[in-house]
Amino acid sequence: MNTLTAIKKACDKILIVLCIFLCAFMVVLVTYQVVARFILGDPSAISEELSRLIFVWMGLFASALLYGEKGHMNINYIPEKLGEYRGYFLTIFSELLTFGMAIWVLTYGGYRITMNGMGQVNSAMTWLPVGVIYSVIPVSGAFVVFYAFYNILETVNKIKNYKKTQEA
Repeated sequence: MNTLTAIKKACDKILIVLCIFLCAFMVVLVTYQVVARFILGDPSAISEELSRLIFVWMGLFASALLYGEKGHMNINYIPEKLGEYRGYFLTIFSELLTFGMAIWVLTYGGYRITMNGMGQVNSAMTWLPVGVIYSVIPVSGAFVVFYAFYNILETVNKIKNYKKTQEA
């Protein structure tokens, strides 16, 4: 588990740095867009489209990070009613559903849509294939898959520790 914890910390750092960089870059782009539109009188279609794209990328990376930190919205009513031990199994079930969705929809589906979009170009940025824009979906999906796997193993360890404390 120590190796997985180190990998999780590295993934967290990567996502944090990506989100900070994307946010800073988006601020610069939007500032440039405002200056170009209102001061220079010549709005830039590329900076507007790129800032929109970066906002979506930042949102997907930030949601993967939030999931990894277990900061997502969670309703604990049923697990609390089941008790600590049975609640762990409900947590594992929930994580397995997320794991499956992340593999099937985000990673596999995102890969398919990315490959399909490689032959198309963005209308505002003709140098950028649409597939590159969509590539954030399978990448963020891979992070969610890892975090779900990590959370499952962490909960299994909690079950083992719970059993040890009950036996003692």
